[in-house]
Amino acid sequence: MDITNFEIIPISPLDSAVKRLNATIREKMIIIAGRNNAYFDGRIKSKLENGDRILVIKKDLSIILHGPLGVKPLNWQKPQAGPIEFKIENSELVMFTRRKKTKETLSISFPILNFIACWHAHDESELVIYGDESDLVRYLVSNPDLIEPGFTVIRTEYSTDVGPVDIRGISNQEEVIIEVKKRKANPQDAHQLKRYIEYFQNEEKKKVRGILVAPDFPEKVLKYLEENKLESRIIHWETIFPILKRPTESKLEDFFNKKNGE
Repeated sequence: MDITNFEIIPISPLDSAVKRLNATIREKMIIIAGRNNAYFDGRIKSKLENGDRILVIKKDLSIILHGPLGVKPLNWQKPQAGPIEFKIENSELVMFTRRKKTKETLSISFPILNFIACWHAHDESELVIYGDESDLVRYLVSNPDLIEPGFTVIRTEYSTDVGPVDIRGISNQEEVIIEVKKRKANPQDAHQLKRYIEYFQNEEKKKVRGILVAPDFPEKVLKYLEENKLESRIIHWETIFPILKRPTESKLEDFFNKKNGE
Protein backbone atom coordinates (compact mmCIF):
# COMPACT_ATOMS: atom_id res chain seq x y z
CA MET A 1 0.00 0.00 0.00
CA ASP A 2 1.38 3.39 -1.00
CA ILE A 3 1.18 5.82 1.93
CA THR A 4 3.66 8.38 0.59
CA ASN A 5 0.82 10.64 -0.58
CA PHE A 6 -1.01 10.47 2.76
CA GLU A 7 0.11 12.66 5.67
CA ILE A 8 -1.16 12.59 9.25
CA ILE A 9 -0.85 16.03 10.84
CA PRO A 10 -0.12 16.12 14.58
CA ILE A 11 -2.96 17.68 16.55
CA SER A 12 -0.60 19.31 19.02
CA PRO A 13 0.64 21.98 19.01
CA LEU A 14 -2.55 23.32 17.47
CA ASP A 15 -0.97 26.42 15.94
CA SER A 16 1.39 24.22 13.93
CA ALA A 17 -1.56 22.15 12.71
CA VAL A 18 -3.36 25.32 11.62
CA LYS A 19 -0.32 26.52 9.64
CA ARG A 20 -0.03 23.14 7.92
CA LEU A 21 -3.75 23.05 7.08
CA ASN A 22 -3.77 26.56 5.60
CA ALA A 23 -0.73 25.68 3.48
CA THR A 24 -2.47 22.52 2.26
CA ILE A 25 -5.74 24.10 1.05
CA ARG A 26 -6.17 23.54 -2.72
CA GLU A 27 -3.10 21.31 -2.79
CA LYS A 28 -4.49 18.21 -1.08
CA MET A 29 -7.70 16.79 0.31
CA ILE A 30 -8.10 17.56 4.00
CA ILE A 31 -9.78 15.08 6.34
CA ILE A 32 -10.56 16.03 9.95
CA ALA A 33 -12.36 13.82 12.46
CA GLY A 34 -13.59 14.94 15.84
CA ARG A 35 -16.40 16.42 17.88
CA ASN A 36 -17.59 19.59 16.23
CA ASN A 37 -20.38 22.10 15.78
CA ALA A 38 -21.34 24.12 12.71
CA TYR A 39 -23.00 27.48 12.19
CA PHE A 40 -24.22 28.87 8.88
CA ASP A 41 -25.15 32.56 8.68
CA GLY A 42 -26.87 33.96 5.60
CA ARG A 43 -30.31 34.30 4.05
CA ILE A 44 -31.21 31.47 6.39
CA LYS A 45 -29.39 30.51 9.55
CA SER A 46 -28.62 27.01 10.77
CA LYS A 47 -26.85 25.63 13.80
CA LEU A 48 -25.55 22.10 14.26
CA GLU A 49 -24.76 21.28 17.89
CA ASN A 50 -21.76 19.20 18.97
CA GLY A 51 -21.47 15.72 17.52
CA ASP A 52 -18.86 13.26 16.25
CA ARG A 53 -18.32 13.99 12.56
CA ILE A 54 -15.84 13.94 9.68
CA LEU A 55 -15.02 17.09 7.73
CA VAL A 56 -13.70 16.67 4.18
CA ILE A 57 -12.34 19.60 2.18
CA LYS A 58 -11.45 18.80 -1.41
CA LYS A 59 -8.91 20.48 -3.65
CA ASP A 60 -11.65 22.43 -5.44
CA LEU A 61 -12.77 23.83 -2.04
CA SER A 62 -15.82 21.57 -1.80
CA ILE A 63 -16.78 21.18 1.86
CA ILE A 64 -18.58 18.10 3.18
CA LEU A 65 -19.45 17.47 6.83
CA HIS A 66 -20.64 13.92 7.54
CA GLY A 67 -22.11 12.39 10.67
CA PRO A 68 -21.89 8.71 11.67
CA LEU A 69 -25.17 7.86 9.90
CA GLY A 70 -26.75 8.44 6.50
CA VAL A 71 -25.47 9.06 2.99
CA LYS A 72 -26.18 12.80 2.79
CA PRO A 73 -23.87 15.37 4.40
CA LEU A 74 -25.09 17.33 7.40
CA ASN A 75 -23.55 20.47 5.96
CA TRP A 76 -21.79 21.21 2.71
CA GLN A 77 -20.56 23.90 0.35
CA LYS A 78 -20.13 23.80 -3.42
CA PRO A 79 -16.70 24.04 -5.10
CA GLN A 80 -15.09 27.48 -5.27
CA ALA A 81 -17.95 29.09 -3.30
CA GLY A 82 -15.49 31.02 -1.17
CA PRO A 83 -12.00 31.02 0.35
CA ILE A 84 -11.34 28.71 3.31
CA GLU A 85 -9.31 29.60 6.38
CA PHE A 86 -8.29 27.61 9.46
CA LYS A 87 -7.77 29.47 12.73
CA ILE A 88 -7.82 29.06 16.50
CA GLU A 89 -10.67 30.46 18.60
CA ASN A 90 -11.07 29.71 22.32
CA SER A 91 -8.36 27.03 22.02
CA GLU A 92 -10.43 25.23 19.33
CA LEU A 93 -9.64 24.52 15.70
CA VAL A 94 -12.08 26.44 13.48
CA MET A 95 -12.68 26.18 9.76
CA PHE A 96 -14.19 29.37 8.35
CA THR A 97 -15.40 30.25 4.85
CA ARG A 98 -17.32 33.16 3.36
CA ARG A 99 -19.18 32.85 0.07
CA LYS A 100 -17.97 35.40 -2.46
CA LYS A 101 -21.31 36.38 -3.98
CA THR A 102 -23.72 36.22 -1.05
CA LYS A 103 -21.30 36.92 1.86
CA GLU A 104 -22.85 33.97 3.71
CA THR A 105 -20.51 32.30 6.19
CA LEU A 106 -19.96 28.76 7.40
CA SER A 107 -18.00 28.10 10.58
CA ILE A 108 -17.11 24.63 11.90
CA SER A 109 -15.47 24.41 15.34
CA PHE A 110 -13.76 21.37 16.89
CA PRO A 111 -13.88 21.24 20.70
CA ILE A 112 -12.34 17.76 20.42
CA LEU A 113 -9.93 16.66 17.67
CA ASN A 114 -9.29 12.98 16.96
CA PHE A 115 -7.57 12.97 13.60
CA ILE A 116 -6.18 15.34 10.95
CA ALA A 117 -4.82 14.14 7.62
CA CYS A 118 -3.94 15.44 4.17
CA TRP A 119 -4.23 13.23 1.12
CA HIS A 120 -2.60 13.99 -2.21
CA ALA A 121 -5.34 12.12 -4.09
CA HIS A 122 -5.56 11.65 -7.86
CA ASP A 123 -8.55 10.47 -9.88
CA GLU A 124 -8.52 10.93 -13.65
CA SER A 125 -11.38 8.55 -14.40
CA GLU A 126 -14.92 9.77 -15.09
CA LEU A 127 -17.95 8.45 -13.27
CA VAL A 128 -20.10 6.23 -15.48
CA ILE A 129 -23.62 5.56 -14.21
CA TYR A 130 -25.65 2.99 -16.01
CA GLY A 131 -28.51 0.70 -15.29
CA ASP A 132 -31.47 2.79 -14.15
CA GLU A 133 -34.96 2.58 -15.61
CA SER A 134 -34.44 5.48 -18.02
CA ASP A 135 -31.57 3.49 -19.56
CA LEU A 136 -33.84 0.49 -19.98
CA VAL A 137 -36.57 2.63 -21.56
CA ARG A 138 -34.06 4.09 -24.05
CA TYR A 139 -32.81 0.61 -24.87
CA LEU A 140 -36.33 -0.67 -25.50
CA VAL A 141 -37.07 2.35 -27.70
CA SER A 142 -33.98 1.46 -29.77
CA ASN A 143 -34.91 -2.25 -29.76
CA PRO A 144 -38.73 -2.31 -29.83
CA ASP A 145 -38.87 -5.91 -31.05
CA LEU A 146 -37.85 -6.95 -27.54
CA ILE A 147 -41.36 -5.92 -26.47
CA GLU A 148 -42.90 -7.76 -29.40
CA PRO A 149 -42.23 -8.04 -33.15
CA GLY A 150 -43.65 -5.13 -35.09
CA PHE A 151 -43.96 -2.81 -32.09
CA THR A 152 -43.48 0.87 -33.02
CA VAL A 153 -42.78 3.58 -30.45
CA ILE A 154 -44.92 6.73 -30.57
CA ARG A 155 -43.86 8.58 -27.42
CA THR A 156 -41.89 8.13 -24.22
CA GLU A 157 -42.71 9.77 -20.87
CA TYR A 158 -46.19 10.55 -22.16
CA SER A 159 -47.90 12.79 -19.60
CA THR A 160 -51.25 11.77 -18.12
CA ASP A 161 -53.27 12.82 -15.07
CA VAL A 162 -52.18 9.63 -13.30
CA GLY A 163 -48.48 9.87 -14.12
CA PRO A 164 -46.05 9.68 -17.07
CA VAL A 165 -46.36 6.61 -19.31
CA ASP A 166 -42.90 5.10 -19.96
CA ILE A 167 -43.59 4.06 -23.56
CA ARG A 168 -46.59 4.57 -25.80
CA GLY A 169 -46.69 2.72 -29.10
CA ILE A 170 -48.57 0.69 -31.71
CA SER A 171 -48.49 -3.03 -32.45
CA ASN A 172 -50.74 -4.89 -34.89
CA GLN A 173 -52.77 -1.69 -35.33
CA GLU A 174 -53.48 -1.58 -31.58
CA GLU A 175 -52.29 1.15 -29.25
CA VAL A 176 -50.05 -0.20 -26.47
CA ILE A 177 -48.97 1.30 -23.13
CA ILE A 178 -45.72 0.04 -21.59
CA GLU A 179 -44.74 0.36 -17.92
CA VAL A 180 -41.04 -0.46 -17.39
CA LYS A 181 -39.42 -1.78 -14.20
CA LYS A 182 -35.82 -2.92 -13.84
CA ARG A 183 -36.52 -5.00 -10.72
CA LYS A 184 -39.10 -7.62 -9.81
CA ALA A 185 -42.62 -6.40 -10.47
CA ASN A 186 -44.90 -5.75 -7.51
CA PRO A 187 -48.68 -5.25 -7.18
CA GLN A 188 -48.30 -1.45 -7.19
CA ASP A 189 -46.66 -1.62 -10.62
CA ALA A 190 -49.53 -3.67 -12.02
CA HIS A 191 -52.08 -1.34 -10.43
CA GLN A 192 -50.32 1.69 -11.94
CA LEU A 193 -50.51 0.11 -15.40
CA LYS A 194 -54.23 -0.49 -14.87
CA ARG A 195 -54.68 3.20 -13.96
CA TYR A 196 -53.00 4.18 -17.23
CA ILE A 197 -55.36 1.93 -19.20
CA GLU A 198 -58.37 3.39 -17.39
CA TYR A 199 -57.12 6.91 -18.12
CA PHE A 200 -56.98 6.25 -21.88
CA GLN A 201 -60.37 4.55 -21.82
CA ASN A 202 -62.10 7.26 -19.79
CA GLU A 203 -60.28 10.46 -20.77
CA GLU A 204 -59.05 9.83 -24.32
CA LYS A 205 -61.81 7.35 -25.24
CA LYS A 206 -59.27 4.87 -26.62
CA LYS A 207 -58.99 1.14 -26.28
CA VAL A 208 -55.37 0.28 -25.43
CA ARG A 209 -53.38 -2.77 -24.41
CA GLY A 210 -51.17 -2.64 -21.34
CA ILE A 211 -47.82 -4.40 -20.92
CA LEU A 212 -45.72 -4.47 -17.75
CA VAL A 213 -42.00 -5.05 -18.43
CA ALA A 214 -39.85 -6.47 -15.61
CA PRO A 215 -37.17 -9.14 -15.05
CA ASP A 216 -39.41 -11.22 -12.78
CA PHE A 217 -43.09 -11.53 -11.85
CA PRO A 218 -44.51 -13.00 -8.61
CA GLU A 219 -47.56 -15.21 -9.05
CA LYS A 220 -49.88 -12.68 -7.42
CA VAL A 221 -48.80 -10.01 -9.87
CA LEU A 222 -49.31 -12.32 -12.84
CA LYS A 223 -52.74 -13.20 -11.50
CA TYR A 224 -53.69 -9.52 -11.14
CA LEU A 225 -52.50 -8.78 -14.69
CA GLU A 226 -54.46 -11.71 -16.09
CA GLU A 227 -57.62 -10.75 -14.20
CA ASN A 228 -57.42 -7.22 -15.64
CA LYS A 229 -56.48 -8.34 -19.17
CA LEU A 230 -53.00 -6.87 -18.89
CA GLU A 231 -49.80 -8.47 -20.18
CA SER A 232 -46.31 -9.16 -18.89
CA ARG A 233 -42.92 -9.21 -20.61
CA ILE A 234 -39.83 -10.62 -18.95
CA ILE A 235 -36.71 -8.65 -19.90
CA HIS A 236 -33.58 -9.25 -17.84
CA TRP A 237 -31.93 -5.85 -17.51
CA GLU A 238 -28.69 -7.42 -16.18
CA THR A 239 -27.93 -8.73 -19.67
CA ILE A 240 -28.48 -5.30 -21.21
CA PHE A 241 -26.93 -2.72 -18.89
CA PRO A 242 -23.27 -3.83 -19.08
CA ILE A 243 -23.20 -2.51 -22.67
CA LEU A 244 -24.93 0.77 -21.83
CA LYS A 245 -23.21 3.94 -20.66
CA ARG A 246 -24.79 7.18 -19.55
CA PRO A 247 -23.79 10.44 -21.29
CA THR A 248 -20.48 11.85 -20.04
CA GLU A 249 -22.22 14.92 -18.66
CA SER A 250 -24.10 12.78 -16.10
CA LYS A 251 -23.31 13.75 -12.53
CA LEU A 252 -23.50 11.76 -9.33
CA GLU A 253 -25.76 14.39 -7.75
CA ASP A 254 -28.23 13.84 -10.62
CA PHE A 255 -28.34 10.16 -9.73
CA PHE A 256 -29.17 10.86 -6.08
CA ASN A 257 -31.59 13.69 -6.75
CA LYS A 258 -33.54 11.83 -9.39
CA LYS A 259 -36.78 10.23 -8.21
CA ASN A 260 -36.17 6.53 -7.98
CA GLY A 261 -38.78 4.45 -9.75
CA GLU A 262 -38.02 1.52 -7.53
